Amino acid sequence: MFFQTDSPNAVYLVRQGAIAIQLENPDGRELVINEMVSGDCFGELGILTGLPRSATAKAIVDSQVLVIPQSIFHEMLEQEPSLALRLLEITARRLQNSSKREESLAFHDAQQRLARQLLHLDEMAAGKGYLYLSQEDLAQRAGLTRQTAATILGRWRDRGWLLTGRGYIVLLDRRELTRLTQSPDIDRE
Repeated sequence: MFFQTDSPNAVYLVRQGAIAIQLENPDGRELVINEMVSGDCFGELGILTGLPRSATAKAIVDSQVLVIPQSIFHEMLEQEPSLALRLLEITARRLQNSSKREESLAFHDAQQRLARQLLHLDEMAAGKGYLYLSQEDLAQRAGLTRQTAATILGRWRDRGWLLTGRGYIVLLDRRELTRLTQSPDIDRE
């Protein structure tokens, strides 16, 4: 799709698949800040501000994306005030989510962030308790190193809260994970 700091030239609409929106650090670390799925648009921030892309967008599964060139996008906004209003709502919601993420990074420890991320992903997967992602992907979403995430997941696995395998995590005790998000001291060793 595009890389952080690229010049903006289009807005994208996901027709099928999933696109990770992530921040990248020059040392190679990545933080997934959003995931776009069917029906979601992304890339509008650079078009609206005229500034370079603030994040990288890349497909995490086979995806189909509709590309809307900048000039056509601007025409659509001018001709359809309801589209502009909807875009404003989407942008405001993303700003709220960004504030929550900043709060989490600033005020929650690694265990809380990991538990919150697991529960959030489970909610997005209709609460089935079976998540298809690697520990590396989970760590990126929680703003942790893979090693830190693996250590915490191993401890929780030993306690019977979850199961892990290559590319999947099964939540067995959501109640304990939820309790941990509210009071991190319950898991101290």
